[in-house]
Amino acid sequence: MRNDISSKDEMKKKTHKKVEKGKDWSEEKKEGIKDKKAEVKESAEKTKGDVEKKMVEAKKSAKKMKEDASSRIEEIKEDASGKKEEVEDKLGEFKKEAEGQKAELEKESKKEGVTPAEKLLNDLVSKFKEGKVQIDEAISDYKKPETSQSKPLVDVLETNDTIILIVDISGVKKEDIDIGISKNSVKITAMFQKEHEIEGAKFTQKERCYGKINRTINLSTEIKVKEATAKYKECKLTITLPKVVEDITKVNIED
Repeated sequence: MRNDISSKDEMKKKTHKKVEKGKDWSEEKKEGIKDKKAEVKESAEKTKGDVEKKMVEAKKSAKKMKEDASSRIEEIKEDASGKKEEVEDKLGEFKKEAEGQKAELEKESKKEGVTPAEKLLNDLVSKFKEGKVQIDEAISDYKKPETSQSKPLVDVLETNDTIILIVDISGVKKEDIDIGISKNSVKITAMFQKEHEIEGAKFTQKERCYGKINRTINLSTEIKVKEATAKYKECKLTITLPKVVEDITKVNIED
């Protein structure tokens, strides 16, 4: 009987130990869960703080970008305004210059007794003639031989009503010089003596002119052909050419 009681007490003790052990394990699990919850909560708080910090930084960055964009827009507006004023100033200068040229053209055309359109046309024709003269002279110079004696040297002088040609021609007689004159050009031809024939001799240097040479001088304006004059003295030929000057008659205005 005592053995049975002892056995039951033993079992009761074992059971109590197991229950106590289970309670301890349950308490440990409970503490572990609390610790995990605390960690999760702390991690969530930290994550929330990081997100809020990122949002603040993003707002600051967006605000700075907006301010920079506004500043750039203002700079562009100021630059555009400055360019507009510069263009307007240039247009004003061009307009003023054009008005001055127009007034000068009207003044000169009135002085010459023509319309401004006629004045412009006459100036263009005159410049075209001058250009043609220069081109002709350039072509003539290009075609000439290397020696300067291959054609007579000419100076051209011009006054308000006269063109004067001074030509160097040596070694010929007056009768050997021929002058042909048209309204816009002068052609000079000179006949030099034949080459020297010396038996057994040959040239080692040859600079003097022989035979016929020609020189045509184009004029910048029309001349009075029949009133042209020429003089030949001391190897210098001087040709005087009166210009064709348009006669302008002044008309009185009656009351």
